[in-house]
Amino acid sequence: MVILAAVLGLLLGHTLDVFFDRLYTDGPLAGPAHRCPHCQHALRPLQLIPIVGVAWSRGRCPDCDRRLPLRAFLLAPGSAALFVTAELVVAGFGPALLAGFFATVFLALTFTDLERRLIPNRVVYPSILLAAAFSWAWPDRSVLEVFAGGATALVLTSVMFVFGRGAFGFGDVKMSLLMGLVVGLPSVVVGVFIGTFAAGAFVLPLLLLRILGRRDYIAYGPFIAIGAVVALFWGEPIWDWYFDR
Repeated sequence: MVILAAVLGLLLGHTLDVFFDRLYTDGPLAGPAHRCPHCQHALRPLQLIPIVGVAWSRGRCPDCDRRLPLRAFLLAPGSAALFVTAELVVAGFGPALLAGFFATVFLALTFTDLERRLIPNRVVYPSILLAAAFSWAWPDRSVLEVFAGGATALVLTSVMFVFGRGAFGFGDVKMSLLMGLVVGLPSVVVGVFIGTFAAGAFVLPLLLLRILGRRDYIAYGPFIAIGAVVALFWGEPIWDWYFDR
């Protein structure tokens, strides 16, 4: 089951990688697959093989010779690692696949925010609908806890959006809502706290060293993703540990 989970995760991450640029347009998803954002040349058959294609081209586009973006190296193996973790942590193979899928969505949204400074609606809205539709499928939380998690995330992050002075965007609110519907209550509180703490731990030293200015853009999506994945796999144990100390 672990091997099967790894293969499924690898295929999902690879698919998201080769169709990555189409997440930002209103055009059809169908068409030749490509990985290079510069020349958008169709992939050769060997490049369609996960990991092998990137290694064969030495991390560069074989047509324009420009270096491929970081997600070409990390999205597919990262997705496989998340699926394996889900299989080892989540009870039941079906819920583990569901957890691996949503963890991979958060990984993909990390790269979208880093590369394009966007949380694309083409990813986040269908994922929110899927999270709501599969609210009954989790073995350790009820449908009520799932929707309570979504409502909690929406309230907390809406406050951050209103009073964050532009540091927290509406895309971050949507991504946090997705987190709440995936991890439920009380794990969403753990996720929001970890994401906020991780952002502060990363940004504060850079501000103090004046590497970043207060008006510089900071992608908050990766920190939401960190909190979401931790809460998805270990949210309730962390919550219980904290309140049972």
